[in-house]
Amino acid sequence: MRRVVNLTLPFYPFMPVGNVWPQDPSFRPKPVMTHEANGARVDWLAVHSESGTRIMTQATYDPAFPKIGQIDLGELVDMPTVVVDIPKQAGEEIGAQDIDRRVAGEPAYRDGDAILIRTGWGDDERFRRLGDAYTTTTPHFNDEGARRLAEVMRERGTRLFGIDVAYIGNLAPYHMRPEWVDLPPWLRPPFPSEQARTYMRHYTPDKGLRDWSASRPLHGVGSVLAALCNTGRLRSKRVLLTALPLYVERAPGAPITVVAVEDAEG
Repeated sequence: MRRVVNLTLPFYPFMPVGNVWPQDPSFRPKPVMTHEANGARVDWLAVHSESGTRIMTQATYDPAFPKIGQIDLGELVDMPTVVVDIPKQAGEEIGAQDIDRRVAGEPAYRDGDAILIRTGWGDDERFRRLGDAYTTTTPHFNDEGARRLAEVMRERGTRLFGIDVAYIGNLAPYHMRPEWVDLPPWLRPPFPSEQARTYMRHYTPDKGLRDWSASRPLHGVGSVLAALCNTGRLRSKRVLLTALPLYVERAPGAPITVVAVEDAEG
């Protein structure tokens, strides 16, 4: 019997994944037509390519790789996927030992599989309870853990992994976090404010490389699905994963709907 589990964060006002960093526009839907005035409801929506649950392709860091409009969507449907448990609490890092013990050593992992890493962070609607702290205290990879996972993925022919943390990398501890995120909210209005635009003009590639060093190895080997949720509802070690992005033709990534189907493999 097929059982479908939705692994996608909902979009709602001030949702934390897309509400913290200077490049975040903050999701605040506004009606441009209403039932009362116009006889129909149409909303204005503003997001960027890394709002909520999302896919980030290799083109995120290397423009030579295919963008959303160039990838074969068929490859993102019914992907054989192994579910790997790496339990983590707020602020904890995923390191090389975690990858060796939990991923490389997972008996259910088959060559060519996608990987779904379950930390537990995305369960029980924690994102609603914590607000922005869901992003700023998320578990994440350290540099060694990211490099080791990239090595394992290359060795096993894996081209995609997903994870239930808000952000995969180091959470910008050197520049973006202290210079922007840690300021009072009234001093960091969301993009496209003039303050946010000014900050991003001064956020040079060397700063980004240092702030997000754990992200780059993982983008170098394939696509990443980040900010999954509800992974605790999965009962099986193996699922079929479907991840269909908002079809933004030339974007390196996009918000995405992710579902897992259990008991569908022979």
